[in-house]
Amino acid sequence: MPRDRDVTYATYVCDVKPLKSETHRVRITVGGDRLSCADDTGSPAANMLETKILVNSTISDAKHGARFLSADIVSYFLASPMHRKEYMKVKASHIPHDIKIRYNVDDLTTKDGYVYVEIVKGMYGLKNAAILAYDNLKKNLEKFGYYPVQGTVGVWAHRTRRTRFCVCVDDFGVKYFTKADANHLLEAIGSSYKYTVDWKGEHYCGLTLNWQYDQNYVEVSMPDYVTRALKRLAHTPSVFPQFSPHQHVPIRYSVKGDRQYATAPDDSPLLSPKDKRHLQSIIGTLLYYGRALDYTILPALNDIAREQATPTVNTMKRAKRVLDYVATYPHTTLRFHASSMILCVDSDAAYLVAPRAKSRIAGFYFLSTDPRKNQPSPSNGGVLVECRTLRHVVASAAEAEVAGIFHNAQVTISVRRILHALGHVQPPTPIKTDNSTANGFIHNNIHQKRSKSWDMRYYWLRDKNSQKQMKFFWEKGVNNLADYFTKHHPTKHHRTTRQKYVLDKNPTYLQKSFLANHAHILYKNLHHACQNLSS
Repeated sequence: MPRDRDVTYATYVCDVKPLKSETHRVRITVGGDRLSCADDTGSPAANMLETKILVNSTISDAKHGARFLSADIVSYFLASPMHRKEYMKVKASHIPHDIKIRYNVDDLTTKDGYVYVEIVKGMYGLKNAAILAYDNLKKNLEKFGYYPVQGTVGVWAHRTRRTRFCVCVDDFGVKYFTKADANHLLEAIGSSYKYTVDWKGEHYCGLTLNWQYDQNYVEVSMPDYVTRALKRLAHTPSVFPQFSPHQHVPIRYSVKGDRQYATAPDDSPLLSPKDKRHLQSIIGTLLYYGRALDYTILPALNDIAREQATPTVNTMKRAKRVLDYVATYPHTTLRFHASSMILCVDSDAAYLVAPRAKSRIAGFYFLSTDPRKNQPSPSNGGVLVECRTLRHVVASAAEAEVAGIFHNAQVTISVRRILHALGHVQPPTPIKTDNSTANGFIHNNIHQKRSKSWDMRYYWLRDKNSQKQMKFFWEKGVNNLADYFTKHHPTKHHRTTRQKYVLDKNPTYLQKSFLANHAHILYKNLHHACQNLSS
């Protein structure tokens, strides 16, 4: 082993992958944190947005013969060519006896009980394992005419065929039009890798896809995700259903300015390091679920995540309320209908709704059939929801609205690139706002006085409007789908509005076992109340 090189350790990972052909796995991985790597180790991989757009694209082109399949490369990170060798030591006592005999391990064991290994090809745990595997995949597929589309992170195309697919690490989500096109891609993959294929395309990136090609829609769900998450997080849901993910702050009409939404300082005790890590696990688990399916929990997570650096007991209570909320709606589903794949955006902002004079912005992105109406189908799902707190302090509600439009318009550029890569040419993207001052600023038809502070940053919106890349227009707030994600609404509003964004199949609070338990508790409380009255 060269004297100037680092040596790292080996560790063992055991996991269960129910959707893989080899479900129960044991892997030896490299301790990559002990190895230096001068090159950029980032690797392109499709995200949730690209996956949802590809799913929408497939169901929208189903009438032209489009279908969806998923494929998975076996041992994707292994055996990738490396630019230089790495070194690792394995404790000899951890090696099974039959392996020791087959490879004469005892002769290779050092006095301190380790076996030194020279790594010449890709292994799990290497810092550059992902980019090595990606470069190898790119080189192998280029020989068959496949290439990654510039301007996206995970969309691939073919030079002559209509096949489009997303690559998320080693998982392929493929939109194809003929069996010959699908077989051509699978042959390209099989020339260098072993793989498994799901011709029905029911599973991809942790999502379960229920394709209804004859009815022109597809349903996206994550069965048992909530149940498994609650079990892993050791959370017992409340016996009473929780219909709102956060506490509602009633409007006080006599109070002006930031005092309206200001909350009292949180003087509850800080969480212990163990409880802090548990809270961060809750946030990470729910954030993935919220971005994938249940958009309605994003405003609550936005508030909780802001306090995760120094969380308190009250922070944990709010997190457990969100857990009770998802336990009430454990079978959330998104339904995407066939459309003309025209991107539409609803933008909104709420002024001074967060601590320290901060405002919240939101954007609801969906694919529509008729861009003139700028409304989705009643049960159509959004491909993306943005829910963020503005980092800077704005001086007015109009400035907050313009900041929200500015953010959503910038995100729109990347979404348009993905749609173009999938063959869906976009007209000027309609972006809806419910603030007339913000709309007037963008169209340059108001006299500016106190708004001079936000000219330089937001003039970009006027440029996009004049270039006809986007079309900004005003609409009533009641018709703005992004309004839900900017404020903390009362429970009644959550129950009446939720079906605009997601479908709920067999909610917990409607199940017979829950109703029976719930009725038993009500009867018991009523019985105690009658006894007290009689006494």
